[in-house]
Amino acid sequence: MVNRNRTSKGFLRFIAPASVFLAFVILLLLATACRKPAAPGPPAGRTVAVDVRVDKPRPKAGETVSVAVVVSSTKPLGRLKISGSVFVPTRGAAALDLQPAGDPGQNEARYQGSVALDPESPEGLYSLTVEAARGNERAYGKASFLLGKVVADFMPVSALPDENLDEDIRSYFEDFRKAGGNLVIIHNFVTDKALYPSRICSKAAAGGSADDKVTVTLRLAEQFGLTAFLTAGWDMTRPMPYAECLASTKEIIGELWEIYGPSPALLGFYSYQEGSGTYLAAQMREFAAAVKTHNRGLLTACAPYIDDPLLAGYLASIDDLDIIIYQGAVMASFRPDNRKCFQPRRTKDFTSLSAGATGARHKITISHVELFGYLDKQVAGVYLASPEDIRAQILSAATAYGPDGISFFNYYYCIHLLGKKVPEAGPSRQAVLDAMEAYNLIARSAAASSSRIGVYIPYTDWWSDRWTNIIVPALDAFRRLGVSPDTLPFVPPPGEEILPYYPLHLNPEQLAFFQANNYVLVLADIGGFQDTDALLVKRFIEEGGRVVFFGNRVPYTRAYNRDEANGGRENPAKSHTRVEVRQPLQERARAGTQYRFAALESPSWTAAGGKAAAVFEDGSAAILVNTFGKGMCFTIPLTLAEAVRVMPDLVRDVLDAALEAGSAETARPFDVAGLDEDSDIAMSTAGERRVVAVVNYKKKPVGIDLRPSGLEPDALYALSDFKTGALIRSGTGKELTRLKFSVPAVDFICLSLTPEK
Repeated sequence: MVNRNRTSKGFLRFIAPASVFLAFVILLLLATACRKPAAPGPPAGRTVAVDVRVDKPRPKAGETVSVAVVVSSTKPLGRLKISGSVFVPTRGAAALDLQPAGDPGQNEARYQGSVALDPESPEGLYSLTVEAARGNERAYGKASFLLGKVVADFMPVSALPDENLDEDIRSYFEDFRKAGGNLVIIHNFVTDKALYPSRICSKAAAGGSADDKVTVTLRLAEQFGLTAFLTAGWDMTRPMPYAECLASTKEIIGELWEIYGPSPALLGFYSYQEGSGTYLAAQMREFAAAVKTHNRGLLTACAPYIDDPLLAGYLASIDDLDIIIYQGAVMASFRPDNRKCFQPRRTKDFTSLSAGATGARHKITISHVELFGYLDKQVAGVYLASPEDIRAQILSAATAYGPDGISFFNYYYCIHLLGKKVPEAGPSRQAVLDAMEAYNLIARSAAASSSRIGVYIPYTDWWSDRWTNIIVPALDAFRRLGVSPDTLPFVPPPGEEILPYYPLHLNPEQLAFFQANNYVLVLADIGGFQDTDALLVKRFIEEGGRVVFFGNRVPYTRAYNRDEANGGRENPAKSHTRVEVRQPLQERARAGTQYRFAALESPSWTAAGGKAAAVFEDGSAAILVNTFGKGMCFTIPLTLAEAVRVMPDLVRDVLDAALEAGSAETARPFDVAGLDEDSDIAMSTAGERRVVAVVNYKKKPVGIDLRPSGLEPDALYALSDFKTGALIRSGTGKELTRLKFSVPAVDFICLSLTPEK
């Protein structure tokens, strides 16, 4: 896979018995619960530490965020001066009023404050900075919270001009703000020279000189209301064995904190090092822990890319890692030997993969859109993506449920800087602005809630080649079905997240996440379960969950009896040409409905406890439904792609039956037919309003059938264009059962259906 390594050139397993393990966890939890949290002590060489906490990491507009501050010292506090600020995205720094919270102790003082958010408060990451001053000593504490969405850019400092620096950055920030920008990642500033006053790097800018570009950038980010991350990597100004790079990175993190910690705009640090496999998790654990040694409130971020989908879960398991920006890898690489790139629709898939992991751990996921182009992907012979490629990526990102915003790589160079050099950058810039309007519309409406259908990616040792061979075809099959699933990768249990040791137990946190979100888990063509997954799936079903197994390799497990759970016995594969509905699950495929198709090799099932909802031509089960504990198993021996191709409505019935077995409130609002894999879809219900968005990546229009579900036959409804608000059609539920639309080339439609009052 592509490793762009954003350089200047590219901007660029002893197994303990279960009872022992459980007892250990209980004792650990009890010990933790009975101990009052202590404020972190001062870092090495310091006598004062400032710990800042907020009660709402994700508040809503109109809420008030409470702030608690603890100042601790290894010496008597003495006369202490406290001041604080809250950095408001797009507005800048404002004073944070802090009042004593009780009488101070000899070595500790507590303060409290609040940040009131009104309905018009701007969206983004808010940064809180508290300074404690005693004599000449200064100590700083950080905290943050997220309101709404992030719009971020990677700003390569190495590309900044030597002349008219202020003017150039101001112009860029003004334009980036027009695209909705509220966060900047100050990036790539240690190459052959450190572009900040470093005492570590062998060659560095003098403070206040023309080369001190990081300082200027951060100062202007403060003025333009852009919260900021600083990218931290190793000292590249000198030759260095790789074994020393991590230690060097930690040194540079410390130096950057010393210099720029007081900045009210500074949120934390982004890791320069990238990676695509679970090997990256160890690096990120070290990186994030190094940042947190300076202050627990600093945020940490990284940008992996896809080779091994298990990486998403292993990164999410790192307590000290806060933000994951999964790269899109759509626009290939600047290396001429690397021509591999994904379709624009994979932007959604990578984002969903990340969000499915971070959601279980309450972390932040940000989408990633590539504005650059290489080789046959470039425009005008320069490092620039076409308007069509830009628009397609942003639209794909918009249809993903779960992410907390979007990032560009990168607006500064590809749009701002190239805009001064080639006229072709103008249309690409306009594509960003126009597509961001669509992003805000779709992400906040059609993609605002989960479908409650989740494609689960279990832990195995061989998943790296299954992303392309198994998961990608399953996701594309859902596209053809007109369904937008979440992607839910395995997240290792607490205490079992260190590789190469095998995870052995279920993850109670992930189980709770699945249950709280009332997911129907889809296991697409899974070849095996290790105990960690088998235990999770067993508990999930027994406690009321629903699982749909597709494919000819329904796994055996050591945790439960497969035939008992699935409700039958598997028969050897043979050729099949027909499926007939015996016991309808919903209303689309009625009893006696037949689906005929060219011969397919597939196993079948013989019901033993379960019921055959549909059968092959020999009477063996093609869809087996069984109750196991309080939950249900649905077994379809065809692969997901095959099932969608030959009996799409029957697959829709299975999914809706599984959803409704959990709650009628999770019913899908629409069926959409006519799509192929070169598309994306999102739909949601909020109150009485249903919204659906359909994206077409083809260079020609695509016709679709829209079928609203569960309408009252005689009730009146209004169908509107959600982009313009214009009424398209009104009528009774029985009159709106099937609606035809055309989705324009490389564009989208967004429709709203509401009852007429």
